[in-house]
Amino acid sequence: MTSLSSLRPRRSIVIALELLGLDELEQSGERARAVIAGVVQHLGEPEKANHQEWRLVLTGRRALRIAPIKPAGTVLFWELLDILHLQAQLVPFGVLLRGAITLGDVSANASVSVGRSLTASRAEAVVGPGITEAERLRDTVAEVPRVLVDARLIREAEQNADLRLPHHTVLQELGYVRELLQRDSDGLWFVDYLKAFESEVDEPSVYVDVLAEHAELVKRGIASCTELDHQARRWTWLWRYHNRVIEACFRHGRIGAAERAALRVPAHPPLLYTFAPSAKAPE
Repeated sequence: MTSLSSLRPRRSIVIALELLGLDELEQSGERARAVIAGVVQHLGEPEKANHQEWRLVLTGRRALRIAPIKPAGTVLFWELLDILHLQAQLVPFGVLLRGAITLGDVSANASVSVGRSLTASRAEAVVGPGITEAERLRDTVAEVPRVLVDARLIREAEQNADLRLPHHTVLQELGYVRELLQRDSDGLWFVDYLKAFESEVDEPSVYVDVLAEHAELVKRGIASCTELDHQARRWTWLWRYHNRVIEACFRHGRIGAAERAALRVPAHPPLLYTFAPSAKAPE
């Protein structure tokens, strides 16, 4: 048995997520269980968790994954890929991820005693500034359905060989990481799941199906809002992100004009407005 005073902090990658839309699934127990199973599959698969010493904590619609940094065992690219695959799997359920992935010290132990002898209670302790920072970024900075990637973590991957594959140079590893990210209008990096998922499927038609499913999710979300508020902000941001990915796919020849027209989500009133191309001030 370990006491709280004996916990030792370890430098870790910390993922803090909120499963937006999970509450709406609670009336359908089977679908909610499928979502939780997806979280466990991608963030806490037992064999990987034991080998990597991961800790996965699920509380309500929130998930926390701690991955201690260890030689050749905590590659940032893989951590980002887990988030990408999880979000792609949750889209059909109407569940979106909001959160952050960061770097910090975490103390974790599966068997901690609080008290003495027969009066001691047992609990799993997962504490530390790394968790506090990840949850702060999730709750106060992410704001919309995006998973922020702390710039300090990217910088650590540049400087710390334990966050890179041994056969990759620094620039090669950063290049792979960059392929999974997009910089938002506020200058923050987030996991670009919709674009990056293209490289994770074998057939182009499968990727088009994913885009179509994502488009339907955005349409339903926009239609559910009647006024501009925090909830609507979630969907207007996702609308812009979705259409930006569709335009990039069209620009690079991955989809044709007909697919582009079908996959774009129009600006539905009352939340959104698009000026007509002919609306120009006289010169």
